[in-house]
Amino acid sequence: MTNNSKEKPIPTNPRTFLLSSVQLTDIMRYLMTRPYGEVVKLMNMLTTLNQLDPSIGADFVKKTSPGVSDGKK
Repeated sequence: MTNNSKEKPIPTNPRTFLLSSVQLTDIMRYLMTRPYGEVVKLMNMLTTLNQLDPSIGADFVKKTSPGVSDGKK
């Protein structure tokens, strides 16, 4: 059976990323230059991102060592 949907399937184990407010602003600014129908779903997803608790800080993310693979090829 083929999937004729234009949407990509949702990954079964999605990864989580940290995104700065500057990066988010740049992404939103770019998306606002594209046709509405192409970006509305993405923009809605970006507006629902949760803010990182300031008491945690972003430094809890383990830095990868050189030569250590993250599984991407």
